[in-house]
Amino acid sequence: MFRIGIIGSDNSHASAFSRLANLPDEKGGFLFPDVKVTHILGDTPLSATCVAKTCRIPHVAERLEELYGQVDAVMIVYRHGGTHCQSALPFLERGIPVWIDKPVTIDPEECRKLIRLAESKKTILAGGSTCKYCPDVLRLKSEFLRLQDSNTFISGAFNFPGEIHSPYGGIYFYGGHGAEILTTIFGTEVRSIKADVHCGNLIAIVKYDTFTVTINFSEVPSFYAALYASSEVVWSGIDISGIYLQGFTKFIEALRCNSPVEPPESLLLPVRILNALERAIQDGEAKL
Repeated sequence: MFRIGIIGSDNSHASAFSRLANLPDEKGGFLFPDVKVTHILGDTPLSATCVAKTCRIPHVAERLEELYGQVDAVMIVYRHGGTHCQSALPFLERGIPVWIDKPVTIDPEECRKLIRLAESKKTILAGGSTCKYCPDVLRLKSEFLRLQDSNTFISGAFNFPGEIHSPYGGIYFYGGHGAEILTTIFGTEVRSIKADVHCGNLIAIVKYDTFTVTINFSEVPSFYAALYASSEVVWSGIDISGIYLQGFTKFIEALRCNSPVEPPESLLLPVRILNALERAIQDGEAKL
């Protein structure tokens, strides 16, 4: 049995992941019979107790130290990425696997520090946006590779929310989803980012060596992507309704295999992209 501790209770993610592990489905079975969320440490005792009651989590902790030796892995789901590094470090130091919600950090150097520590302790470090596992995103990746192979791809575009003035780290809070949708579909070789803010709406133009991708960070309820090629235009909605399950499944797979699903260093690029985007919002354009 894998015992998981949830750290953070200020958003829906704490409940979403805990439900997947602790609550039975309509037939009375469990999706992950070898996994239980056994502890939660929240932003406040009240919010943690509320999640614990709803999701049948037996232990509500008041300090990180109460989880040491009591859990086999932790999932850090605080909204503000500025709190993630300090929460993750003591568990990685003890060789305990850690999953960190997006953004993994809001400081590239903090992310590098976590990666180095996980590698030195030979333990799992995972996380980021679960949108990278969305079937629509993976299908768009396949279409992009097909168009690239035929030498017909010209440019791409998609929309996803992003709050410039979010109290949880500005663009880092929701921009992490957009950054990982970008790199999953179009690859990791981002060179620079241009940004324009008009009437409160952020539009980013991400430059690769041979093409650009436009991201519209609009606060709208539906998400779409388009791939423009000389031969055709491929477009698709992006349905993220299953991403909690898809992301949780990947982490449990890593725990079962005692090996990360993706290399830990892949967590750094989205943080670097958001860092460049933040600079581009101020200066117009920024290199990675």
